[in-house]
Amino acid sequence: MAKIARDQLDSFLHDGDQAIWSTAALVVALQAVASETHQAAALAVLSASGLDGVTGLGDRDGLASQAAAPIHQVGALLRGEGHMWTTQSDEALLAQGRASAQGAAGFAQFGLPMLTGLQEAFATGARMLDVGTGVAAMAVAYAELFPGLTVVGIDVMPRVLAMAERTVAESSVSDRIILREQDVSSLDDPETYVLAWLPAPFIPEAALGPGVLRVVDALQPGGWLMLGHGKYGGSVMNDAIGRFKTVTYGGTALSDEQAEEMLRSAGLLEVRTVPTPEGAPAITVGRKPTRA
Repeated sequence: MAKIARDQLDSFLHDGDQAIWSTAALVVALQAVASETHQAAALAVLSASGLDGVTGLGDRDGLASQAAAPIHQVGALLRGEGHMWTTQSDEALLAQGRASAQGAAGFAQFGLPMLTGLQEAFATGARMLDVGTGVAAMAVAYAELFPGLTVVGIDVMPRVLAMAERTVAESSVSDRIILREQDVSSLDDPETYVLAWLPAPFIPEAALGPGVLRVVDALQPGGWLMLGHGKYGGSVMNDAIGRFKTVTYGGTALSDEQAEEMLRSAGLLEVRTVPTPEGAPAITVGRKPTRA
């Protein structure tokens, strides 16, 4: 029995070693800032993984950030600095923000058309609420994609908001992004937004319930709430890792059913969990009733 356990552990460690170094090679290859020898070695790893053409894909910086984010986060955790999201390093926060920004293009292509009334609202000028805006990379991405949209980003971390201010200042949409230091549970913007983003994995359970009610109050009639949360109900390993990550962030782990019940209990209609790509969070949406 001990031999079987040791063999399983060795295999686990080997797979983990390969995964982390393969991901690091992907980041090095995409960033293309290493020495020629180092770059060639990284490309050889990608070739062995069947990813030869990955460096020809668009938005290399965004892909590199998406790959690097978990490495930075785990590194902080193992150094004893990342047991809560607020204690993550600047590098981890920046990488996570850039990775999250990748979702804006997918929303424009797939999400927007399925949310009744939102295309019209975006076309005529509207406001979006970005709860837990972080470094504001996602806020910038939405503002860039939708020229009539103003994004209000709130966060409780002064340090990350300082980085957000730099992100916004360096963008071409600084006139349409508003940043505020604010907890979602104290939000008081009645009937202001046509769309709100609320990421449960980064919001403590005690704040999430009251926060949902505050956000619903802040939606215009007919406005939509997107509640991001973990994907559960797949493999035992994926579920366990998802919950471990959420606990590490200090956030709230929600299943599809729990997220849907939370939005229905807040009075939203057309509640459903929409399909998202592998590696992306689950997203449950709900619409505020329109006036009769």
